[in-house]
Amino acid sequence: MLAAVGLLAACAVSRQHAEGLQAMAAGDRERGLAALEAASNAEPTNSQYRMDYLKQLSFTVNSQLAQADEARRAGQHEAARQLYLNTLKIDAGNDRALRGLSNIEMDQRHNALLVEAEKLLAAHDLAGAREKVHTVLLENGSRTDAKMLAKRIADEMDKAEVAKAAQNAASSVMKKPVSLQFRDANLRMVFEALSRTTGLNVIFDRDVRNDVKTTIFVHDASVQDTVDMILLQSQLDKKELNANTLFIYPATAAKQKEYQDLKVRVFQLSSADGKTVQNVLKTVLKVTDMSLDEKTNTLVVRGTADVIAVAEKIVAAQDNPDPEVMLEVEVLEVSRDRLRDLGIEWPSTFGLSTPNVNTLHDLGHIPLNKLLVNPGTFGANATFKLQDNNANVLAAPRIRARDNQKAKIVIGQKLPVVSSTITPSTGTPVVSNNVTYLDVGIKLEVKPHVYLEGDVGIELNMEVSSAGPPQKISNPTTGDQIVYTVGTRDVTTNLRLRDGETQILGGLIQDNETLAANKVPGLGEFPLLDRLFGSNRHEDTKTEIVLSITPHILRAPTVADARERNLFSGTESAVREMPLRLDPVGSVSGAPSTPGAAPTPGFVGGGGSGAQAPTMPPGAPANLPNVNPNYPRNDPRVPAPRHEVPPGVTPPPWIANPPAQPATEAPAPAVPAETPVTPAPTPEGVVPSPAPPTPPGSPN
Repeated sequence: MLAAVGLLAACAVSRQHAEGLQAMAAGDRERGLAALEAASNAEPTNSQYRMDYLKQLSFTVNSQLAQADEARRAGQHEAARQLYLNTLKIDAGNDRALRGLSNIEMDQRHNALLVEAEKLLAAHDLAGAREKVHTVLLENGSRTDAKMLAKRIADEMDKAEVAKAAQNAASSVMKKPVSLQFRDANLRMVFEALSRTTGLNVIFDRDVRNDVKTTIFVHDASVQDTVDMILLQSQLDKKELNANTLFIYPATAAKQKEYQDLKVRVFQLSSADGKTVQNVLKTVLKVTDMSLDEKTNTLVVRGTADVIAVAEKIVAAQDNPDPEVMLEVEVLEVSRDRLRDLGIEWPSTFGLSTPNVNTLHDLGHIPLNKLLVNPGTFGANATFKLQDNNANVLAAPRIRARDNQKAKIVIGQKLPVVSSTITPSTGTPVVSNNVTYLDVGIKLEVKPHVYLEGDVGIELNMEVSSAGPPQKISNPTTGDQIVYTVGTRDVTTNLRLRDGETQILGGLIQDNETLAANKVPGLGEFPLLDRLFGSNRHEDTKTEIVLSITPHILRAPTVADARERNLFSGTESAVREMPLRLDPVGSVSGAPSTPGAAPTPGFVGGGGSGAQAPTMPPGAPANLPNVNPNYPRNDPRVPAPRHEVPPGVTPPPWIANPPAQPATEAPAPAVPAETPVTPAPTPEGVVPSPAPPTPPGSPN
């Protein structure tokens, strides 16, 4: 009874297993997996049921996960979520499905951030849009749409930066022309005069001394060049805060570290060696903040804007593709072997057999009829042989090589060479055989160099070797060994050929002549009888090697233009991209001094085109009062600088019509532009300017 029940149960499990496989084949995976799992649990010891269940479970889970991932990448989040949930029903706790659900929530959150970024971008809020996209890329750096949006934002920011720079340049006073004439004037007073004339805003560091004085006489120079010249002689430096504002600070190492802006530039080198470029920048520009990634050949440099600008020019001149050359090589080996062997070869020995002899007395009394001559030792061989061998070995390889890189060609065979090692030297020796291989044939090494003129220099080394017949060497310890005799001919030379020029190297001739004679003594010495009573062997072997090489330039060297070969790099103490000089800017002065002429802008301290500069006294100038930078501009304690107008020059409006002074001082009377200005009382030590000449035809 129990057996029948067990048999029925087994049949039911088998039927359940078969139904599960059929359901899986029909596509009903959920019902099929349930049937297979039930069959496997019913018979845990049945390995076939267990294997079928695990196989179908793995296939179903992986298939649904692949579909879910594809739907998630396509943006079909609800379909992907349902597939992940179905997977968890089949395989509870599947890590990939759980991560998929988490990624769907992250994708939805990222989509909302990208939508907000698009709106901010449309509203020209570039900083806010970049922040949203940056958050998305931090959590999922593989999103293509986020990368594209980040690129759009970066492009818009670049455009905005360019527009802002153009606007600042248009409104900047740094490019305006100015003329200055100051001698031993207080630095702050000079900058105050510049500020009043051009509208330049100046902020001083607290460590800039109040007693710094400067002397400068410039005409028609830009404000920027003028300020740079003043700062250079005063050992000061500047930082541009905006188009019209400068921050002045001492040019010390500590202050430069505090105020000088630094940039980081990543150079992805394609052809140049990173270590070489790094060494050049370190030697020429004294750059110390550098990092080289040898794996990607990327060089990261940190420095000031001028250092980075000069470094970019140097790297651009260095990072050029290497020239390449195609070498057509032909190696011809001509071998001629002529052998002539004529004559009769007589035996050189014969044997005698004697009866048994025991004593010397018996040896001396042997009768002649008892001596027996061995008949096998008599005989003669006639040789008539003439043999000619001609052999030509041709190798015509074509090899492409980079500039200053070795290329190697080997045409031949490898001969095994066995070497034996005996260890230890005492006691029972153990012999170890090592096999090495020797290259025999044609070995060619070339190292090309492409010159700027279009020539190709070739460092050539050719070796032609041939192996002789193997020889056996017997050794009682190591046994018999096979060795070879190798003949070698080497050529080493340096050539310089034009592109496409063919050079033939020949004359590597090996000529061997061998004469051998086997003659009967006496009779073989006569001229005619030597052919009958001797044999003559004459062997002549001649081998010649001819090498032909033709270079073809595939990639010529990059020739840097004059601008890349001649770079300005500043002074020994400071790197500058552009030289410090005073170039004329526009037409500041030079207009004819006629009544009603347009006023000359930017004129401070007198002087101008069409009139000589005021004569300076040989002695010390008048002491200028110290100016406290904390005083307001119109404070009565701050004296206005004295301005002299040379003869024949129309005074600018800010001199002809000075601004109103505080109530404590009487306002200066306005002077018409066409009326000559009477110089103010001259302080002690200052030579007054001469009176302006009277124009012709004017009344006295």
